[in-house]
Parts: sequence; C-alpha cells; structure tokens
Amino acid sequence: RGGALAELPHKHDLDYKRVLGANCEIVVGYIPIPVGMAGPITLNGESVYIPMATTEGCLVASTNRGCKAITQGSGAVSSILRDGITRAPCVRLPSAKEASEVFLWVERPENFQKLKEVFESTTSFGKLLGARPTVAGKNVYIRLRCFAGDAMGMNMISKGSLAVIECLRQVFPNISLVALSGNMCTDKKAAAINWIEGRGKSVVIEATIPKGVVRSTLKTS
Repeated sequence: RGGALAELPHKHDLDYKRVLGANCEIVVGYIPIPVGMAGPITLNGESVYIPMATTEGCLVASTNRGCKAITQGSGAVSSILRDGITRAPCVRLPSAKEASEVFLWVERPENFQKLKEVFESTTSFGKLLGARPTVAGKNVYIRLRCFAGDAMGMNMISKGSLAVIECLRQVFPNISLVALSGNMCTDKKAAAINWIEGRGKSVVIEATIPKGVVRSTLKTS
C-alpha cells in the first residue's frame, strides 16, 4: 500500500557505506530486531552467553532456562567433526566417455593441487579442502569442499568454483558449465549427501542433566 515504507527507520543508526554493494542492493531502510541474551551456559569448560535476535515471545526465556539446566549439571561438551562448506558445479561434456575422463582427472591428487591453487587465488581466506566428482551420463557434478573461516562463505566459494571450471576448461576445451550449483552441494534443503559427508560444521554435543535439576529448573520429571 502507499506509504508502507514511510515509518521504516533509515537515518543515523545504519552506516549505509558498509551495506551498499556488500550486504544489500536498492537499500531503502532497515528493520530493527530485538536482541535478547541467553546464558551463561558452560560449554567445553567455558562460560558463554548467546545473543538471540528474535520477535518470538518466550524463545529467549526458554533457551535461557535450558542453558541454566545444562550449566547446573556438568555443562556441555562439544566436538567439531568436519568443517567445510560445499559448492557443486555441474558441467557437461559431449559424451559420457569424456565425462568419465574429467572424473578421473579430478580424482588424481596432483590435479587436485592445480584446482586448489586456482581456487585459492580468488580469496584471501577460503581454502579448497576437497573435490569429489560424480558422473551422471554426460554430466559431471564436482562437489567442492571448502574452508571459509568465520563466514558462511557462499559468495567466496562460488567465485573460487568459477576459477576451478576455467582451469578444467584449459584441459577439456569442450566442457560447458550447466550450473554453478548443480544441486549436489546441497544448499537450503535436506539431502542424504549432507548427512553422510557433512556440509558446514558437523558437530557432536553432549550434556547430562541430573534428575534434581530437571525437577527444580525444568519443572518436569
């Protein structure tokens, strides 16, 4: 409706120079979200707090109660099993035989080093950790596993993935890029390959809450 943006905050509090060209396009304002603080929770022997941006009533309170119960017990212990975000370009060759040749080329350790070098030439932080090809007819899906530091890193990794494709094109001139994301990453949806191989940080975490704490803090049995 007309005037819907009239009351949208847009002055003083937001540094547009940090946003334009980086976080958002065609910026017209911003929406503030309340931030609550849950904790402390004892994690790996350290007391930490958890900031939570939300408009859902009772969410911070219930999380805080859970943090209290865990801390009153033995605290939580966590381990990171894997740390690697993925992007899986899909490329097509004129024949299945040529697709299999790409598969075998990528599988060789010395060739992976070439892909790693071109990938990492595009970023100061990203590291290419692995490249797993899968052939489906004339198509090859190359699942690139990458370290992105503290960032989620998809833009960073997509740029590096394009460099990988260009490197492959020098060896296989007939290769064509079908999609930068061939849906084997797999992004924004449940997928068996993510469960088996991981995507992002794969974490195991454990906590024991004594019976008395369940009764006194969680008010249940």
